[in-house]
Amino acid sequence: MSDITKKIISSILCLAAIIIINFFLPRLMPGDPVLMLTGQNEESISAAQYQSFEEKLGINYPVSIQFKNYLVNLFSGDLGYSYHYNDTVANLMKNRIPNTLQLAIPSILLASILGMFLGCTMGYTKKQRLDKSVTTAFIIINAIPSFLLAMVIVTFFAFKLRLFPLGGLNSIVVPHHAILAFGDRIKHLILPISTIVLLSLPPKYMMVRNTVKSATKEKYVLYAKARGISSFRIKFVHIFKNVCPPFITLVGLNLAFVISGSMITEIIFSINGMGELLYEAAIYRDFPTLQGCFFIISIIVILANILTDITCVMVDPKQRFGFYESN
Repeated sequence: MSDITKKIISSILCLAAIIIINFFLPRLMPGDPVLMLTGQNEESISAAQYQSFEEKLGINYPVSIQFKNYLVNLFSGDLGYSYHYNDTVANLMKNRIPNTLQLAIPSILLASILGMFLGCTMGYTKKQRLDKSVTTAFIIINAIPSFLLAMVIVTFFAFKLRLFPLGGLNSIVVPHHAILAFGDRIKHLILPISTIVLLSLPPKYMMVRNTVKSATKEKYVLYAKARGISSFRIKFVHIFKNVCPPFITLVGLNLAFVISGSMITEIIFSINGMGELLYEAAIYRDFPTLQGCFFIISIIVILANILTDITCVMVDPKQRFGFYESN
């Protein structure tokens, strides 16, 4: 059995475990499951409303029937109904995901490119003082809490210098011209994207930098130097091939952080995305929304892990031809 097949099987088992936990968690928590699943208070709900919610949720059925109905609804695309928002969870996420993707995709690309370039450059450089300064700066950034970093950025660049908007994805009055509207959206995205890039960049930089630093002592690098190959080609062609597989894996794992972990950034910059939806659902005890969000995020993370493994096999010939054997 190939590694990819094993990964797919383990991912399916992981997804099954997530579905089971998602179903049983609100039902096993202390308190009335009807109140948990609707986010209602015992004082504010009447007996008629309680009975209506009980019938709609199917709580009056045995647990086995409830779980069967839950699976049928889940795989038919019905992620539940939010009684707080008076809308389906699928529709709520449909309206929020595009906003999060506008942050996530540029952030992942920028952080990956910068992490690879800076890591290769600092890991190969002979300027020890420059390497120590850049590495120390990234260690400090990595130690700063996400909310503090976001607050510093918005306070300095938006409030003090007034170079960028304080928040949102658009100005109050959106320009009618398409190019001007696009420019307005880019201007609003610069600060939140910069915040997420700074938060996710240090681990990528450190991994690439340390890998390149250790690779400079390998024989293939010494042979390349002896042949007079340029430093640029050694860094970004020869060493890059060995850095790629673990770096791709790290980028795939970072996808979950960017999508779900951008919650603080979305709240501070008033971006109506998935992170803010999760935060509001937790505040209002909106369990159907929480369940739907966790389920979709879990699928995204599982698919990202499978894709990164497949990409690593395609990039690394040793994995592609099955040369990774235990010695």
